[in-house]
Amino acid sequence: MSDSNSEALIFRAEELLPATWRHFIGQGPLRAFNPGLLRDGDGWIFASRIVTPDGRRRISACRLDASFQLIGGSQAPLSDHVRFRPDGHYPEIATQWFADPRLYRFEGRLFVYWNSGWHEPRNYQFLQELDSATLLPRGHPRELLLAGERQKLEKNWTLFDAGGSGSYFAVYSILPHRVLHFSLDGDGDILFSDAARGEWTLQGYPPAHGGLRGGAPPCLHDGAFWSFCHSVHDGVNGYRYAPAAYCFAPTHPFTPTAQPISPLAFAGADGDRRTHERLNPAVGEVIYPCGAAWDGTRWAVSHGVNDESCAISFVTPEAVRATLRSVGRSVQA
Repeated sequence: MSDSNSEALIFRAEELLPATWRHFIGQGPLRAFNPGLLRDGDGWIFASRIVTPDGRRRISACRLDASFQLIGGSQAPLSDHVRFRPDGHYPEIATQWFADPRLYRFEGRLFVYWNSGWHEPRNYQFLQELDSATLLPRGHPRELLLAGERQKLEKNWTLFDAGGSGSYFAVYSILPHRVLHFSLDGDGDILFSDAARGEWTLQGYPPAHGGLRGGAPPCLHDGAFWSFCHSVHDGVNGYRYAPAAYCFAPTHPFTPTAQPISPLAFAGADGDRRTHERLNPAVGEVIYPCGAAWDGTRWAVSHGVNDESCAISFVTPEAVRATLRSVGRSVQA
């Protein structure tokens, strides 16, 4: 899928590897995908999900310059340095599987989120503070827990800051629009609780595209939170993950204000073409957003491509706005 209002940068897995992982080059398939993106001064921090030939799921972090070009030597083996609490009781997969990083800054502190994939009886989500100089962990990862009804598979909570210390929230689900509240107090696991829930329907989004699921952390821009998410449906060659966007109000109860009427078109998409065999045989085309930012004139959305490449697609506000219809009031990009 491509569009004249979109352009993209594609990153090869090899260039995102830290020095300590470069021995994997030539040993088999290398995949880097589902990257998070966060502004950092004049440049950017970029965190990628890496799958090495030994099958391990890892996270690397690096820096990009103001034009989104990789800064050589900045690659850090983030997941190698994660140290779980000695009193934590996690299955081995929860401490070895690092998926789908999202990047955050709360109270001036840098954080990365990841989940432990899909496994029984449930999976795990963690929030880890990082050292802003080294991009390596500080302290122990904190598990995200929920006081209340939850699914056993959790992969798409998207955290956001609604106005400073103590105003921290997460979109738990888009339909219904269920928003959770949390605090960063202490250093133990983080307990989330319900803050708002709104029932709404996607009246203009074709049902064939499937329901909406979380993606990039919501971005506050021009009086609304903009959420670049995804939908999943059955395709000819397997499940198809398509990017979409919606907006919600910047204050409680965070009511949706704009809904998608079509998926987004990214220049970084490439159909279901791959260099390697499918990582998941059931999945066809995958565009999976994990980061987004307004760079002053356009949207920069970081996303995976078919479970093997990282991309940043740059999309004009007009192109995003063309996929949206207001819910109750108009929202401008």
